[in-house]
Amino acid sequence: MAIGTECFAFRRAAFAASLLLGVATASGAEDWAEVLGYPPGKKVVVLHANEMGLCFETNEAVAALIEDGTSLSASAMAPCVWFPHAADYAKGHPDSDVGLELTLTSEWPLYRWAPVSGRQGPTSLSDSHGYLWRSVLQMAVSASSEDVSRELDAQLLRAERTGMRPTHLTTHLGALYARPDLAGVYLDFARKNWIPAVVVDLTPELMAHFADHGLQVSDSLAQLIAEYPLPKLRELRIVPRTESYEEKLTKTLTLIDNLPAGISQLVFAPATESDALKSLTPDWRQYVWDFELLRDDKLKQRLSKDDVVLTTWTEIMRRFDASAR
Repeated sequence: MAIGTECFAFRRAAFAASLLLGVATASGAEDWAEVLGYPPGKKVVVLHANEMGLCFETNEAVAALIEDGTSLSASAMAPCVWFPHAADYAKGHPDSDVGLELTLTSEWPLYRWAPVSGRQGPTSLSDSHGYLWRSVLQMAVSASSEDVSRELDAQLLRAERTGMRPTHLTTHLGALYARPDLAGVYLDFARKNWIPAVVVDLTPELMAHFADHGLQVSDSLAQLIAEYPLPKLRELRIVPRTESYEEKLTKTLTLIDNLPAGISQLVFAPATESDALKSLTPDWRQYVWDFELLRDDKLKQRLSKDDVVLTTWTEIMRRFDASAR
């Protein structure tokens, strides 16, 4: 398997791991949809574009989708070279829903990025070349919670210095769920700055499913998320990697059909096609197909059916603030 393909597959697997680790109370995330005043029994869906700021092509795709009127949330990676361009777009389009994709790994083979908090001197966040670790495993083994906390502060500060105010937080590759103490840093960071983190709630049925498959959730992690006060998702699903565009479309439509009632996030990684993107990864088609998918009339028709309500993190927090008054 090519290095680029391994990186793409690992991104998908890491997001799946973050879903398993993103555990909360047994109250059920469908309750959040009800608390926030969404119509009962509906699939409340956040269409989410990851990896804005990674390159020009990801920024261009997100901008085109927003300007086409797509109900879209996105998240931008502060350590990457094209982050200032992404942040400038968010600043210039204050109605857009652009969050911060907190980034602790630099997994691409020939395109690397360093910690925002600095690459000079020893740090538990970087390799011998001064770049963020290539894998979540390396980061989890090496990173101190103090350095992680400092890096999250630096990434938010970089965003705010551009005039961007992130609408929500995600964790690149699910890295901040790799250890309970790092999950604590993540959730404390969200609470301190009152920016909602992407956290998956847990129903009793899902907890039983995990137990049946031998997945143990630490008491400390469960308690951390139980005490987290901001809105949580019922489910997080990633658009599948496929061998053809038609297969991707079919599987995504089926994925939507199988979503439960309550708030779910459906994750894409859209980018426009270019020679530069092709030089970055042999899996460039997956990015381009994600972009095409979000513009596909068949997907739009499915999302316009009565059982689906599209939302964004901006709308979720608007409803949350109103419910707290």
